[in-house]
Amino acid sequence: MRVLEVILLFWLPSIIIFLGLFEAIIVPMMDENHRTARRVSVLVFIVISTLLIGITFPRVLVEPIEYHFGSVFGMGIFFKIDLLNYILMVFAGIIFAVAALYSMEYIKKVEHERSFYFFFMISYVSTIGSLMAGDLLSFFLFFEVMTFSTYGMIVHYRTDESLEAGNVYVYMGVIGGLAILSGILLLAAYTESYQWVNLADKFSQLGTVKYLIAGLFIFGFGVKAGLVPFHFWLPKAYKEAPISMNVISSGILTKIGAYGLLRVATIIFSVCACEAPIADPVLWSTSRIIGVILIWLGILSMVVGVFLALIEENIKKMLAYHSVSQMGYIVMGIGVAAYLGYKGAMGFTGSLFHMMNHGLFKALLFMVVGIIYLETKELNMYRLGGLWKKMPMLFIIALIAALGITGMPLFNGFASKSILHHAIVEAYEYGHPSFRYAEWLFTIVSAGTVCSFMKFIGYIFLGKGNPSHFQVKPKYPRMMIAMSIFAVMIVFVGLFPSLIMDKLLIPAVSSFSYDPAFISKYLTGMQFFNSKDLGTMVMIYALGTAIFIIGVKFHLFHQHLPSWVNAEKWIYRPVDNFCEKFPELCVIRYEKPMVLGDVFIYVVLLTFILGALIISRLF
Repeated sequence: MRVLEVILLFWLPSIIIFLGLFEAIIVPMMDENHRTARRVSVLVFIVISTLLIGITFPRVLVEPIEYHFGSVFGMGIFFKIDLLNYILMVFAGIIFAVAALYSMEYIKKVEHERSFYFFFMISYVSTIGSLMAGDLLSFFLFFEVMTFSTYGMIVHYRTDESLEAGNVYVYMGVIGGLAILSGILLLAAYTESYQWVNLADKFSQLGTVKYLIAGLFIFGFGVKAGLVPFHFWLPKAYKEAPISMNVISSGILTKIGAYGLLRVATIIFSVCACEAPIADPVLWSTSRIIGVILIWLGILSMVVGVFLALIEENIKKMLAYHSVSQMGYIVMGIGVAAYLGYKGAMGFTGSLFHMMNHGLFKALLFMVVGIIYLETKELNMYRLGGLWKKMPMLFIIALIAALGITGMPLFNGFASKSILHHAIVEAYEYGHPSFRYAEWLFTIVSAGTVCSFMKFIGYIFLGKGNPSHFQVKPKYPRMMIAMSIFAVMIVFVGLFPSLIMDKLLIPAVSSFSYDPAFISKYLTGMQFFNSKDLGTMVMIYALGTAIFIIGVKFHLFHQHLPSWVNAEKWIYRPVDNFCEKFPELCVIRYEKPMVLGDVFIYVVLLTFILGALIISRLF
């Protein structure tokens, strides 16, 4: 065991990355007679690599583990495992492992299995690499690899619709990536640092360029996380991609964008732990302003996402819009952490906790939809109904996931949403009173989520039912096992949230520059099931029920937005048109005259030479 620990302390990134890439290369080479071996090898590799990461926990509790590979790419690659990325790396392993188990039956129902598992493995390796990266350039490298490997899964079906969705995703991914790269280069130019370190002291001495750098990071990571108004790629991509892709994307991939925002907002632009208690307010100024922007950007995403989900009839797009809304919760928490600075522990903890909780219940919801579609070939919830009689176990699992996302006490979403609610309350108690309006919107959005999943459960599983679905008899044992794992985790976290807080989240937040006294007072020994938070959830469920009744009575869920409010029309289409027409314009206006000019000169010169040769022959 001691030898294994030493190996992991020196070579863990190499083991995961190189063996993962080797696995990705081997997977397409296995022929049709080895399909089971292909699926099992992918699952086994992910499980083993996650266990290897897990073994490092005792050492990470003491201090971060650093890995330097100086000869790679000239400047070298730097990896670092601290308590923040450790939690997300283990969580990513769980999401990918359960998704691999689910895919054993789901992917064999469709085509292109080899390419799916190739891109699946590249996505896993690049996800772990992004999280483990200790400097911004290494992070960017793996982050962009993840973008293009995800594209391979989005276009898995090779249809015109999936290719169009993939194009939207790639365009926005490249734009977001370029913004992040620009931010990295400007950051390095002014601070001479590529690492995830506290730079508040240097930033306080910069002028407006610090806000340009911050804006580039917010824009780039906001695109990747699917925040409003850059969210339109997400429902389009989720609608056309295979369910297994939806599972890992909603489970962990969009969280990498939020992770980048968390690193930037609460680490790069914050004061180091040793100086935080006595730091001048000027040093926190960048973090504070970024926090305000992120809070309202998160609130906007929450409101828009839940509203669009309420009027959506396609199940996959509805869940995609809820991903936009739930990412809003996470970004709002990150904003509170940045805004309150030294006292922002509640926002940090709530956003990290909700990343995991959202990954569990949203991945499970997509898995439920996968079985529904395999059996009924239907994604319009208004054409379903009565499925609880044919799929009672699936109904129970779907209900667990719905209770998780709506924040029902004893299910996982209640704990993280309660912390985030406390965080936004602290934003107006310790900061500006205008954030009280943000808290009101927080409550309304939570009620809208309750209403939306009343619609989800009611229209899909309850009611009279469609006669064409009366013969449904699903038999997917591996898929049911995968879903049961997530369902058990949702209930376990909901019953024992203090276990996650005490063992993982409090050590993580304590390792950053937050007030230890504040953490001890508000987070340590936190009583989740108190009368105030329980009463708030009763009010939210009552309001959500009222919205549902009104919506059904007046047919509000069947409304459609006018085309002029479509963010895709105003953001993606102009970019797409520019990319298509600009090269053509250059050819017409510049290249073609240049070519014609060259041809003219060539003809004149050739005529002159031929004439000279003829004259010389004659005389």
